[in-house]
Amino acid sequence: MDTSVTIPFPRRILCPTDFSELATFALRYAAELARCSNAQLLVMHADPFLLPPYLTAGEIEEWLQALERAKAATRHYLVEHVRSVVGTQRDVESLLVEDSPARAILETARRREADLIVMGTHGRSGLSRVMLGSVTERVLRESDRPVLTIRYKADVSSGSPVSIRHLLCPVNYTPIARKALQHAVSLAQCFGAELTVVHVLEDEAPKASDREALARLCEWVPEDARSHCHVKELVRRGDAAEQIIETARALGSDLIVLGAQHKRFFDTTVIGTTTVRVTRHAPCPVLVIPSRG
Repeated sequence: MDTSVTIPFPRRILCPTDFSELATFALRYAAELARCSNAQLLVMHADPFLLPPYLTAGEIEEWLQALERAKAATRHYLVEHVRSVVGTQRDVESLLVEDSPARAILETARRREADLIVMGTHGRSGLSRVMLGSVTERVLRESDRPVLTIRYKADVSSGSPVSIRHLLCPVNYTPIARKALQHAVSLAQCFGAELTVVHVLEDEAPKASDREALARLCEWVPEDARSHCHVKELVRRGDAAEQIIETARALGSDLIVLGAQHKRFFDTTVIGTTTVRVTRHAPCPVLVIPSRG
């Protein structure tokens, strides 16, 4: 197995926006990542610009002209919005895509070869749990490239500072966990941040195994990771998602980097329960590294 921690910084970052306060905060996050990694930033707004279904033949031309004016106005607003948020950052491109949001994000990421998708998502309560927006759920399920989700919080505003000083990377010794660690190390190096690597034991594991588990974790983390950034290892016990969330909260983590195992359920792709729960309930942004792609 390749134990190298070297992974290229993203060359191209895609950030969809609907001009909301949360999307604006996500854009500032994406701009900071682009600045740190010297990446191109693609800012995309999606709108299908559909004609009303009830038009008569004589009204179609008038509506087509109105749609063209709406597209031009939206394109202008997008450019001005991006300029107001990210300033004169060197390599930024604004994209207006005529499609539904989820499909536009996935297709644009594929067509433009984006290495990372950064998106805000409004958490919604339902059945005693937090739900992610349907667009985010679909992008997470279908994307073959990393997705950084920034969930709605009452204290988040577009003027909030973007700070990444502490990263948390949960691992379970799988190949996708190794890949997530590679991303985490590179981000920690980029931002000069501290990285905590955590492994969660099941409650049924013998108590005497905690020390052995920590020793194994320390051996699993490559030595050269410590030459790239400050790394410390932790072992926790209990439900994986709960322990990851509580550890992130206790450490004041600014970002969780989590590997996601995609599986096929008939003709639909699903991601693991731990990934879904952490993404929904984490106290900070979550970068999901897919097993595909």
